[in-house]
Amino acid sequence: MQLRLDPWAAEYNTAYYADNVRDVQSDRVTTDIEYDTWQPLIPPDDALEKLDYDSLFFTDGSRRTEARVLLEDDNEQVAFGAIGTYGVGVVDCCPRGSRRAVFTDVAALTGREGVQRLCTLSHGRTLGDFELLSDFERSLGSLNYRVEPDPETDADAVLRRLQFKMLEAERNLAVQLSRNHPGALIIGDGSHPRIDKLPNVVGYVKTIHDLRIARQELDVVRRLEEGQRSPLYLIDSPDTNQRIFEFFLRLRDPRPWLYTLAGMVRIQIYAGQNPDARFDEAQKLADYLTRLLPTFASKQHQDPRAPQQLLPIRALESELRRRMGHPQIIRRRITEFLSRQGVV
Repeated sequence: MQLRLDPWAAEYNTAYYADNVRDVQSDRVTTDIEYDTWQPLIPPDDALEKLDYDSLFFTDGSRRTEARVLLEDDNEQVAFGAIGTYGVGVVDCCPRGSRRAVFTDVAALTGREGVQRLCTLSHGRTLGDFELLSDFERSLGSLNYRVEPDPETDADAVLRRLQFKMLEAERNLAVQLSRNHPGALIIGDGSHPRIDKLPNVVGYVKTIHDLRIARQELDVVRRLEEGQRSPLYLIDSPDTNQRIFEFFLRLRDPRPWLYTLAGMVRIQIYAGQNPDARFDEAQKLADYLTRLLPTFASKQHQDPRAPQQLLPIRALESELRRRMGHPQIIRRRITEFLSRQGVV
């Protein structure tokens, strides 16, 4: 036995959460669709030339809880609550590197601003939407909060509702990008949105919570070197529209003192109702991404979640935090509002 280091900064926990390895893969997983016996795969030299995309869109969402609140009636608690903000955004990159990357206007795509502010309440309770004004409105602007009820009754339901609304906004953004830019490749930070007919949307998953493959295949994944991938495998679903292909990709070789899955990500590709018809295209896309994504990987001095945190996503998260506003200033505005109104 030997202790090995997780390279992610401690405040981000870990990229690896799985607590058991299967002796047999999940019954919803088919691992022999590309090779009967798994082996590390190196994409061909011309993998980037086999697919021609107009743009690469990197999408992500960020959320923040600014305050926990309690809804009371005559000093009796009737609901838990949370006041928070989420934002979604897009970075538009050129696959050939012939132009600078730019942030895309989310409002122009979806009809809604990329940053949304919510007050979520448990027990199905609701109130009127509200606005936080300030004596310094000219420099700080007004903050408009929409009240969102949640039927669940536990204290963390309000946080889950905020997370759900952010993920919903991410899915809507992916759908609009896919419809408006059919010649682009959309790489979403997180799982594939599992929506029918999004063949040009890819899920980029930095963490491993559940290992669907078995020990034999995982041993091959542990041996992957930088720029190598695992064979594709198919993840089934009761809804055949939600079938996806998935593969592991090593972004950077781990140092000898790091754990064996360091620098590993999972990529999810739409399979749909007829995976056999989609397989050749998915295989080309897997090779394309295996060549492409390591060039966007961050280094340790650039991000505490290196190398899995891609540089366009890092820039996007930073911009979303800026647009969401300074948390201490917003917290002060919330306190001022509650002190003036008595209740939300």
